[in-house]
Amino acid sequence: MQKQSTILKYIHSLGWKWMLAGLFGILLFIFAVEIALSPLQKMKEYQQLSLADSVASWNDPGMNNYAEMKQLIKEKAYKEALLKLSESDSFQLVLNLNDSTVNLSIKGLNVQQTKVNEFRRDKLLGKMPLREDIYIFSKPLMISSGFATIVKEPVVVRHAPKDTVEAALNAWQPDTLIQEPAFVFFELEHGIHLIMEQNEDSLFYTKWKKFNFYNKLRFKLSKEALSNFAGFKKQDYHPEIEIKMPADELRAIYRALPEKAYVVININ
Repeated sequence: MQKQSTILKYIHSLGWKWMLAGLFGILLFIFAVEIALSPLQKMKEYQQLSLADSVASWNDPGMNNYAEMKQLIKEKAYKEALLKLSESDSFQLVLNLNDSTVNLSIKGLNVQQTKVNEFRRDKLLGKMPLREDIYIFSKPLMISSGFATIVKEPVVVRHAPKDTVEAALNAWQPDTLIQEPAFVFFELEHGIHLIMEQNEDSLFYTKWKKFNFYNKLRFKLSKEALSNFAGFKKQDYHPEIEIKMPADELRAIYRALPEKAYVVININ
């Protein structure tokens, strides 16, 4: 009893500023632990969803020990996703990391194929068990939200020609539309984040736009994490896929995608 009284007196002697700092430190520690554990929680979420799925739940966990069989099953899941995507009558996105290509597809036909210069996939996606892999990637993933530095529908302002001579000259003038550096963020189903950016260049303006783009993304993620913490919700982990490709082709792909777009991902 005397020992408890001594501790209380000591805490009281520290003053409210030190107590507030201590409370902040405890909250910060809890927040950091929740963030650190979020990948494990995401994997557990995928496991629970896959067990309830009729397509993925049949899979024997022991199948992960047979590399050739696992590869064939994943390839089959990819083909099934492509088949479902072909039912759409608008442009959709196919990301094949197996051959490092990004494809613009409509009705099962690839109308544009772009070679990816560099890509990075999240470790969680790379180490995912076969059952969870089938559950996620055997069907097209809907793009739920996103933003980009690219103007979706560019407008070119042209003045009406005074006569036929000026009209003929205008017909041969090059497109003077100012093209912004190309950076795109998509949030897909199951919390997966797809980040597409143009190849690196040395222009300061490009670096500045990239800095602002990633700052906007970091602000979005920080706001979400703080909101979950304040609302006593579990932290949501977002596995990321990052790819780099030529700027012109990234702009063309982004502008061709409809408002409600889907992505098929082959991540063998």
